[in-house]
Amino acid sequence: MRRRRADTHGSRPDGTALRAGAPEPRTPRAPRRAPASRRSERDARAVVYGPALAGHAYRARRSSIANVPADGLSLLARSASRGGVFSDFDGCLAPIVPDPDAARAVRGANAVLERLGARFLVVAVVSGRSVADLRRRVRARGVRLVGLHGMEEWRDGALHVAPEAEGAREAVERAAARLEQGLAPADGAVLERKGLALAVHFRRAPDPDAVERVAGPIVRAAAEREGLRVVPGRRILEVRPAGGGDKGDAIRRIIDAERLNGALVAGDDVGDLPAFEAIAGLEVGVRVAVASPEGPPDLLARADVTVGSPSEYVALLDRLARNAG
Repeated sequence: MRRRRADTHGSRPDGTALRAGAPEPRTPRAPRRAPASRRSERDARAVVYGPALAGHAYRARRSSIANVPADGLSLLARSASRGGVFSDFDGCLAPIVPDPDAARAVRGANAVLERLGARFLVVAVVSGRSVADLRRRVRARGVRLVGLHGMEEWRDGALHVAPEAEGAREAVERAAARLEQGLAPADGAVLERKGLALAVHFRRAPDPDAVERVAGPIVRAAAEREGLRVVPGRRILEVRPAGGGDKGDAIRRIIDAERLNGALVAGDDVGDLPAFEAIAGLEVGVRVAVASPEGPPDLLARADVTVGSPSEYVALLDRLARNAG
């Protein structure tokens, strides 16, 4: 088992519209959530960019971002002053790479985020990385950084930490100490300390599935002993405080505090499902899945829009920024 030091620096081709057949809603006079009857409705599946879905199969195809009959995106662009854009980092703004330290946002991502930040009420990167780590990788003015699945947030030039998560810091450290020794049999597993959370990575192992089968019980035992929870992801197990919440909780807090009428949420993994749910009651909600062979079927099934790569997602954001007013 190799250890990775924590960062300590500061910081979906059918042409159907997203809401096919639905009348264009009036712009609400004040921020409000849709009636319960509307919340239970799912928008028609609309656009697939890049990869197409055949059941739960993944197959590559050429994308055409330029031809977007995306009514939901148009509605969101027209209400940018009361809207939000929430993006994951790894898998959405940056490709998944074997070494997390080597991850970089795709070309143009920071510029597009900054343009969105000047048009939308809220633009945020919501990630499992720490805020300190995100500050090294996301360099866009007017963009909030929400780290550790909502336990940390960088806004207005200051770091805000959830009190319920802060209280679990010592428990996280004790679990880390146990895992440093306990993961020795899991050759190829990499332990990452993230302050208020831990991550055990398997992507660099010769046989990631085999190593995860060995490491899984060890990680779960260490977390259980300290009252922590384990959340699986793409070639990763994360250890977090039981009361630390998730991305959905973080996004709901922002939606409520800023009284947003609409939002776009993008994700690529299991941890992004709560974020998809967080915008269920808004007047305009667009869920974007960045598809991959490792992507969870549930995420793809719930997405309104599917793109095939971070570059395609950034192209979608670029069009949103150009249309926003």
